[in-house]
Amino acid sequence: MSPTEQSPTDGPAWRRHKSRGQSIVEFGLVLPMLLLLMLGTLDLGRAFFDYIQMRNAAYEGARYASRFPSDTTGAKAKVTQHGVPSATTISITFDPSNCCTVDETATVTVSLTHTFTPITTSFLQRFFDIGPWTLVSSASARVVS
Repeated sequence: MSPTEQSPTDGPAWRRHKSRGQSIVEFGLVLPMLLLLMLGTLDLGRAFFDYIQMRNAAYEGARYASRFPSDTTGAKAKVTQHGVPSATTISITFDPSNCCTVDETATVTVSLTHTFTPITTSFLQRFFDIGPWTLVSSASARVVS
């Protein structure tokens, strides 16, 4: 390097400090979008986890009710034991309504409904008009008792 050439770091001190401030401003502008993306990913993961839990619990409840069709309280207990989210609505229906006879057409259906509230609800509702989601899962089984 000749004596007349300068390296980029040899310039005036005010130039070096100005570029540092620019990085902080850019980070401050991008940070809200990064946080929203991260929270949205967490919300989708939580909703997927709740749905999988509901699906498995509905299957277990239908399996229990297919073996013991007169014990709907036990079937609901089986569903709640499986770890469904709180405030989940559980309904058990039999088709045909004479559930205690064993034939090829008697089936039991366990349906679960849950309202999922994401973490980012206030932001999503304010800017995109997106509110809580309703998760629904059901499972059917033939009565075999």
